[in-house]
Amino acid sequence: METPIQKVRFGTRGSLLARTQTQWVAHRFQRLYPQIEVELVVIETTGDKQRDRPFTAVGTKGMFVKEIEEALLQGTIDVGVHSAKDLPSELPNGLSIICIPPREVPYDVLIAREARSLEQLPAQAVIGTSSLRRRAQIASVRPDLRFVELRGNLDTRLRKLKEGQCDALVLAYAGLHRLGAEWEGRITQILPKEVCLPAPGQGALAIEAREDREDLRALFSALHCTDSACTLEAERSFQAALGGGCTVPIGALASLEGPSAVVLEAVVVSPDGRQRLFDTYTGLRSRAREVGATLARRMLERGAKVLIEAHR
Repeated sequence: METPIQKVRFGTRGSLLARTQTQWVAHRFQRLYPQIEVELVVIETTGDKQRDRPFTAVGTKGMFVKEIEEALLQGTIDVGVHSAKDLPSELPNGLSIICIPPREVPYDVLIAREARSLEQLPAQAVIGTSSLRRRAQIASVRPDLRFVELRGNLDTRLRKLKEGQCDALVLAYAGLHRLGAEWEGRITQILPKEVCLPAPGQGALAIEAREDREDLRALFSALHCTDSACTLEAERSFQAALGGGCTVPIGALASLEGPSAVVLEAVVVSPDGRQRLFDTYTGLRSRAREVGATLARRMLERGAKVLIEAHR
């Protein structure tokens, strides 16, 4: 007879956002299972250790998850809570995503010092972002803007904005919303997907555990959202088939249509924003993975590979 779980150790990065997201999951887990103790274990990842270097210079797949996954395999934590967009397309042997909680709004947002929208930013205004995807898509519609690499936690980025190191920031809506009204209230504009299509998995959380922990999978099933898992599966399948990691300028967003369909929109952009390839594909929810793979193949045939290789 199996011993009942008495404690679950949640692995998390140390940033304010990562801890807030993990606490959100742990709180809901404990409401369901008040008899089980929860513990947050803060783990410093490669991406956290190299905050002053551009993402492209770090050159590591899974730069924000690798050390958490190692802790899972070593048994020093029970689950890892990730921003789904940080997870590589392929997980290490022995690990599995056991739960996708309900997804937040996936869009990007503008936080500007003076302008009230992207359109109102003056020519040569400076956008602070660490994301090549955001930079390339915005350059596609506003080639007159300039961009500066801006890493660090949200406090650091907002301080740099206030100091005038840039005129605006582009960030994910989900993170600001999860941090609360004070942070969300700083948003100037939610960028439409036609301007800036989100990264695959943006706005979603992914709970990872060892494949052999069926006991944890059963417990976390009460937090699992099948709709969010479906859209995430389509986007991650697209990313895997396209061969694009989190540092490549691709966007993908799936949405559900009617009782049985999933619609996937995707874009691949050259780093300078001058070339933009967009496509969409609709398929069955039950075949979300196939939807992503099919759209990727179609876009590769249309020239996406050339745009991706130009970045490497």
